[in-house]
Amino acid sequence: MLYCAHAIFYFKLLDHDQDSFLVHENVYLIEAENDDQAAKAAAEIGKGNEDASEDGHLELNEQKVAYLFAGIRKVIEIAPSPVSASAVGLIGLELSYSEFEVDTLDQVLALACGDMVEVLYRE
Repeated sequence: MLYCAHAIFYFKLLDHDQDSFLVHENVYLIEAENDDQAAKAAAEIGKGNEDASEDGHLELNEQKVAYLFAGIRKVIEIAPSPVSASAVGLIGLELSYSEFEVDTLDQVLALACGDMVEVLYRE
């Protein structure tokens, strides 16, 4: 079965406290036997796309940041396809993303759990 998995990432300043958190919700294509396996596969992809920026190479607004995986917000089964996504190399492909801002790390983590959170939608 095919799924869309919504992974939550956030930018954490390395050298300073921060007033808000820039969040990305990346949507990945997953192929799995069931919802649980899809969520596990999505979490592996999310962890693999995390960038701790230990050498300080990643910057946002000229400040050193890490790009951290917070969790999988939701997994949605999608309509069957006549073509296997794995056969054409699409599994794990980022299909879309959204960018928003929240005030606290607790809100980032709540969002990653699928809880309702007030966000400033940016893109």
